[in-house]
Amino acid sequence: MKFLGVDHIDIVVSDLEKSIDYYRKFGMHPEGTVDGGETVFLWNGDTDRPVRIELHKQKEGQKAGIDHLSFLVESPIDAQKEIEFIGGVAFLFEPFENQQSGRTISNSYDPDGIQIQMARQTGPGTYKNWE
Repeated sequence: MKFLGVDHIDIVVSDLEKSIDYYRKFGMHPEGTVDGGETVFLWNGDTDRPVRIELHKQKEGQKAGIDHLSFLVESPIDAQKEIEFIGGVAFLFEPFENQQSGRTISNSYDPDGIQIQMARQTGPGTYKNWE
């Protein structure tokens, strides 16, 4: 098992509109939204070298900053099985397809408490197109 690339970076932001405006200046474009508009998916529009950021509106008591790093793998299911065989990593749940994003995901925490996700696009996702 190996990481094939970065799938996306998930960031909790204090002001969603300001953050969208900020990342647009770097060529990022809203791709879709879920959670009543409180989560916005951004990407650079490049299918050959995609860059994706997921922005979440900060909730009360939640700290702004990186929520998780998501790495592209061939198969999150197989990757988790392989790592569990090796041992030493506790996963938060069994891999499943997140219906909103259409990604099959598997999450764990690294030794410093940073949430690490393994992901692969396996479906279309249900988030609506940006309006």
